[in-house]
Amino acid sequence: MNHSTSTFNSLWSSVQSKLPKNIFNFTIRYINNTLPTRKNLSKWGLSSTSDCFFCYSPKTLLHVIAGCKTYLDQGRFTWRHDSVLNFLASTLTAVKNSTLYADIPGFMNPSVIAGDRLRPDLLLVTENRCLYILELTVGYESNLQVNANRKRQKYRDLINEQKADYDKVKFVNLSLSTLGVFGRSSENFDGMLSSLKLNVMPSIVNT
Repeated sequence: MNHSTSTFNSLWSSVQSKLPKNIFNFTIRYINNTLPTRKNLSKWGLSSTSDCFFCYSPKTLLHVIAGCKTYLDQGRFTWRHDSVLNFLASTLTAVKNSTLYADIPGFMNPSVIAGDRLRPDLLLVTENRCLYILELTVGYESNLQVNANRKRQKYRDLINEQKADYDKVKFVNLSLSTLGVFGRSSENFDGMLSSLKLNVMPSIVNT
């Protein structure tokens, strides 16, 4: 684990210790995979089936957090992702003499710069003509690095195209687990905050 990721996850440990007791207990049971998913209930002899009520796949913790197609269609995973994105976008509006675009209501849409072919989560243009392309991943812990690699490949051409219009183009991947643990690929997010002289940590702790 690199220094930046270690710093972020030390922050998570600090936040976790301040959680209400019921939520703290939930996080501990989540980490230990002892929540009463139907898969666990079946294993413990408390349910006759391990199937999901909605899609009939085994209702494991991974299925509940990131795998159920019915939950996806209902927008549950999108709501989780967009809630984090809204916090980030609202925080980054504090960057002076910059222009922000975010793929959520209430902000200018990134398609103004990126076009309609791709939908980056957030774009930030600074006064020194640096374009940050930020992609947010919020999912199950074991999938974070896979998703980060996929997104970097997805936006490779856009990054190269934008170099013709900006002095610097920086791709930033922010990978968060559903519990708020930062993935290994998030070190460039730490670098972005340092370059912008922006500290969001007190805001995260107090949220």
